[in-house]
Amino acid sequence: MLERIDETIVAVSSAPGSGALGLVRLSGAGAIVIADSMSDVPGGLGTRAGSTWAAGRVVLEAGLRLPARFYVFKAPHSYTSQDMVEIHAPGCSTLLYMLCKEAIERGALPAEPGEFTARAFLNGGIDLAEAEAVAALIRAQSDTQLRAARRMMEGSLTRRINRTTELLADLVALVEADIDFSEEPIEFITPDTLCRRLEDAVRDLRELLAGAVSMERLESLPRILLLGPPNTGKSSLINALSGTDRAICAAAAGTTRDVLSIPVKLGRGEAIMLDAAGVDQHSDELAARARAMTLSTAEQVDLVCVVVDMTDPGDSFVGESLGLLDMPPVVIAANKRDLVPEEHQSSIIESIQAWEMGSVCPVSALRGTGLDDLRQALADNLEQSPAVVGSESIIMGQRQRSAVTGALEALRRATDLGKGASETIDCADTLAFELREALENLGSVTGEITTEDLLHRIFENFCIGK
Repeated sequence: MLERIDETIVAVSSAPGSGALGLVRLSGAGAIVIADSMSDVPGGLGTRAGSTWAAGRVVLEAGLRLPARFYVFKAPHSYTSQDMVEIHAPGCSTLLYMLCKEAIERGALPAEPGEFTARAFLNGGIDLAEAEAVAALIRAQSDTQLRAARRMMEGSLTRRINRTTELLADLVALVEADIDFSEEPIEFITPDTLCRRLEDAVRDLRELLAGAVSMERLESLPRILLLGPPNTGKSSLINALSGTDRAICAAAAGTTRDVLSIPVKLGRGEAIMLDAAGVDQHSDELAARARAMTLSTAEQVDLVCVVVDMTDPGDSFVGESLGLLDMPPVVIAANKRDLVPEEHQSSIIESIQAWEMGSVCPVSALRGTGLDDLRQALADNLEQSPAVVGSESIIMGQRQRSAVTGALEALRRATDLGKGASETIDCADTLAFELREALENLGSVTGEITTEDLLHRIFENFCIGK
């Protein structure tokens, strides 16, 4: 990848499958020339100013012509900081790959995974933390993941790292000045001052690690299963909580047979809510299989929300079934409160609380009442889940976390040296080494310190075309 950075590359950059539009991207010194040779745009693409587009047709083998738009970006004002052309054409995957093949025959090379983003990094358009955020953005499956990846792309992690890096760079300069002027009666920084500043750096990095969410754990949202007898309103409840009509609702029991999933917002973050078949004592084969699948799912989630009908909460079969399972925490949603006179609601809630299964939240999926209290109860029970992410959380991958941990260890060793010295010059050489070790670790987060092997490990996990 590094040895061919000046070559022109091409790839399909839209999502796999068919669509109304597809995207083929070229980057490199020959991108505009190759795209121009494949187009019939009047006047050609080479005469176009950067960051403009032109409508025309792309010409493929056997005289096939496809309607297309050509978006021209000239270096350094492009994603890769090279000349780039994006060809927007009909989104048939076969046609898009024919377009790539045509570009390859005219001199382009097939792009490797992550090569466009790698060029953006290598040409100074983004730093390494922002490049890894692109991969997180591509893999995002929820609003929480998208927001976290966007914050990382906007430099939230880089800003935190750079703040500590600047402090350490100043300390290295002062310590090395003590070495350079060791024969002069000058002490550029005392051990006490050095230790105080190192403690500030250590505190900042500890706070960063403590407040950061693991990128790997973020990719797995907590799961909540709606569980209860048929026709208690589970599907209506999941529709109300998610704001969609994904689950089928009907007055007849047994409408839901398969496990449906949908993301829901819970204040601080998101979770995946699962709606499965109702649990009852029916003995027909289909109902028994659906019940077995539901109870099996209940043992594999982070939280169970038992839904009961406030007009008839006395069915004990669900509670008996749950007692046989290795269950996560339980929250009870007492649904259909709108059908129960207000003066009777308290006694019904008390009878449900006597089951001692979990907190009880009276709700009406039909009217939308009590849903905020239910969201809060679900969020409180998931609060220890690593996937519940605050709105300002910073995400960090394992590589980044290891680098920051390495920097912390070097700073602790430097602090111990400073505390044991009467003058900085007594341990200046070792101090400078440890401080530079910390700087190198932090530099590997943002890409100021890189190796070809490191870059290969990072970008090999990207998809082609990104």
